[in-house]
Amino acid sequence: MCYNQLMKFNLSLHAKDVMVARDILDEWVYFTLHDPSTKIIIDEQEVHYFASIIEHDNRCLKVVINPVKQIVITTYFDRK
Repeated sequence: MCYNQLMKFNLSLHAKDVMVARDILDEWVYFTLHDPSTKIIIDEQEVHYFASIIEHDNRCLKVVINPVKQIVITTYFDRK
């Protein structure tokens, strides 16, 4: 489970799987939700959070959530 300032988020099975496969730590997801450098609201059911992860060569982690269901949909290091 991850928390941002006002809400807690469960990890979807997909998010858990890709975090293991991509070596993404829970702490990095929490950090991105708590202190994003950018937040993009796609619609009421999809929000994208971005943050640079110092421990991973300052690469940009993207965390996609569904705020209605309070779930992390996926997460990955953005190539852009």
